[in-house]
Amino acid sequence: MLNTDKITKSPWRITLVTNPDECNLHCTLCFLKQSASPFGKGEMPFEVAEAAIRKYSACGLREVIPSTMGEPLLYSHFDELILLCRELGIKLNVTTNGTFPGGLASWTDKLLSVCRDIKVSIWGLKKQTLQRLCPGLSLEEFVLNLERLSVARKELKKQGVLVSSLSLQMAVCKENRDEVTLVLNLASRLGFDRVKLNRAVFLSCAPEQMRKNLELDAEDCYKEKSPMLVEGTFLYPMGKTSVRSCPFLGKELWVLPDGSLERCPDPENLYIYPSKGEKSCEKCQLFPKNSFL
Repeated sequence: MLNTDKITKSPWRITLVTNPDECNLHCTLCFLKQSASPFGKGEMPFEVAEAAIRKYSACGLREVIPSTMGEPLLYSHFDELILLCRELGIKLNVTTNGTFPGGLASWTDKLLSVCRDIKVSIWGLKKQTLQRLCPGLSLEEFVLNLERLSVARKELKKQGVLVSSLSLQMAVCKENRDEVTLVLNLASRLGFDRVKLNRAVFLSCAPEQMRKNLELDAEDCYKEKSPMLVEGTFLYPMGKTSVRSCPFLGKELWVLPDGSLERCPDPENLYIYPSKGEKSCEKCQLFPKNSFL
């Protein structure tokens, strides 16, 4: 049962935390690794996902994000999720690690035609960087998947299909800071629409040595000229943003596997302390109060 007390009644977008503990990679900065514990709520039953989508589709819901924790394409009910969104005319917004479990060919048509945006997480373009930040990921296979995804989109466009935008999303830290330009150039060459450069987020419980090795200096941010559209928190010094108010509170919702709701994406709310009304905003890492540009 969805608990809707003191929560957004008509979100334009919801995030379904479908399978937070299920992933085929072991990224160094994963919040589960930072906290040294699983999320612990299991996989979301499809009945929970369907109940949330149908409920809010009647209130103006336009977009659904499957899990931003874990690898969403490993959700065992992903095909059912696609069918439901198509039935209701709702777009998906997917962030994937770029491995495309089962092979890219099995995903291209169905994702490109139902998503508004497909974001592929990228840690860098040097093998030694991937070994440190995403061990086990093949750089060659990863880039080949990006190339084939771009080609598949072009083919669908030729057929008159309304297709998703394509983005690369990079969590920038000390280890990959000097590869930002390489990532932007790759995205531009492949015809991607944008790159999101987000400052890597560290939980308050993250190991001290991890923060020392990887956390950026507070004033470091991307100021260089870009060959394409760039967005994200790394465009500003830490604690600064161009947004004048939180873009999430009162507008979006996060549905956890057990059907409980969270109204904020700040990882501290999910991993460290539960959301407690307006008080949780005071410690927000994403949009700190009174720190806007």
